[in-house]
Amino acid sequence: MPSLTELERLREETEEKQRATIWPDTLGAGRTVDEFLWKGDVNATPIQRAGLVIFASIFIFSALGFGVFIFGQASWALKVEFFSFGLIALVVGVRLVRNAFRRQKRDSGRRL
Repeated sequence: MPSLTELERLREETEEKQRATIWPDTLGAGRTVDEFLWKGDVNATPIQRAGLVIFASIFIFSALGFGVFIFGQASWALKVEFFSFGLIALVVGVRLVRNAFRRQKRDSGRRL
């Protein structure tokens, strides 16, 4: 049977790993995700970048879907509405894809 100190250490490690699942810490984690989505991160891991591309593809495909409805037999007002939703979804999707491939700026080598 493990000693009490080993159990305490295991409990503390588990609590530390699960810390971002309770209220005050979820706020910080949510802010980090929002910054990654809208501003991009030059230090993002490849799996984060792949996940962001998949998430962006939802917006891009929905924009294509709205585009298909524009050519259907609908009223002029409905076509304008579909075009507006499609344009918004396309802009969001393109921005997310751009953020997924954001890299560090290259140093030109010049120093002042």
